Amino acid sequence: MPVEIVLLSMLLALVQVALYLFLGRGAMWVFGGAKRDQNFIYQLFKKGTDPLIKATRLITPKFVLDKHLPFVTILLLVWIGLAVIHFRRVACVAQQLSC
Repeated sequence: MPVEIVLLSMLLALVQVALYLFLGRGAMWVFGGAKRDQNFIYQLFKKGTDPLIKATRLITPKFVLDKHLPFVTILLLVWIGLAVIHFRRVACVAQQLSC
């Protein structure tokens, strides 16, 4: 398999893991109750998603509120995932592969 398809597949897997971390964090936020910040699993989800939220803060304008940053991050991850899927498909078609 060509290198670019492997790299795009790895990038897509990373994006999917990040989206699953946000899904888990959201579920723990809903069901965790008032003491969710003391929950070990919730802290793991926060450690996995906080760097992504901080990176989003660096690229977004200042008028975007901090409480909206997780939603903006999820939206960016979805768009990146869709772009990677498109580019992987283009690479597969260009190499005449059925990926």
